[in-house]
Amino acid sequence: MERNKCIDAGREGCPCALAACGQCLVCAKLRGETCQACSWQGVCIDTLYAQNGRQVVLSRRQQQFPIQEIKKYSEDFKVFVLQADRGFCQKAQTAGAYVFVKAEEDANWYDAPISVLKAEPETGLLHLGICRCGPKSSRILEAEHDLWVRGVYYNALSGLGSLQENAAEAFVYAKGIAMAPLRNFLDGGARYRQWLQHLRIFADLDKVGFDFFRDYFGDIPAEAVEVRDFAKEGLCSLDDLDHMEESDSVNVFALTSPYYAQLVERAAGSQVVRPVEGNMCCGEGICGACTCTDETGHTIRRCKWKD
Repeated sequence: MERNKCIDAGREGCPCALAACGQCLVCAKLRGETCQACSWQGVCIDTLYAQNGRQVVLSRRQQQFPIQEIKKYSEDFKVFVLQADRGFCQKAQTAGAYVFVKAEEDANWYDAPISVLKAEPETGLLHLGICRCGPKSSRILEAEHDLWVRGVYYNALSGLGSLQENAAEAFVYAKGIAMAPLRNFLDGGARYRQWLQHLRIFADLDKVGFDFFRDYFGDIPAEAVEVRDFAKEGLCSLDDLDHMEESDSVNVFALTSPYYAQLVERAAGSQVVRPVEGNMCCGEGICGACTCTDETGHTIRRCKWKD
């Protein structure tokens, strides 16, 4: 496993706070080692850090976005349509994009990571789906006028590196608001279309409902969609599961909870695209809430890890 993978390396906001404390995930020199230990092929991160006066680049600041519309699908699920700006929405229209959100009057520890549901650069509109699951989401659901947003971050999905270009088929297992990242794949044009040939979607609309699916995924051909109750009916038919496992040219997406994502990955027999597991609390690799330790004892910061 390579050690120098970082989703933010070379992007706006690099060098980040990890560089300042000598723990850059890419630059060996910033970790006190030699350049011989570095395989980074972009612009030298230590040089960028020096050019910035040995200061962190703070690009992801909190911004106050007015609420243009609230789509209420139930007491526990709403979509907030925010007036952002063209540049922000262009960044947000990326597979795996997410932002941190909090209500205007709340303290910073109330901000919660929310996958981007839809971004419209041409109008500057940002759509965020919020399901009630705890104190943070409950506070956001009470907002009426403005939301504070920090981002854009890019690592809400793992397994993107396993996708095959121009695979013969694409299977998507989607449940609840975890299906939100799918919209960016559909809106991403040629850069993502190659991964979605002959798309088939198995959707469990628990907690979000049919009206939401129609509003945000109604452009998908009806023959490509099968609505199922995963708990009662299973992920899909046994024939479909056998076909997925036997095919050597299929991309598989499990936009579900970790429980169902594990079932899909087991059925596929290989890595699938799935939401990153871990508690995303800062997005910068500092708080440690999302860290895990691999079989060699190496600590991985999931919010920074690129696979």
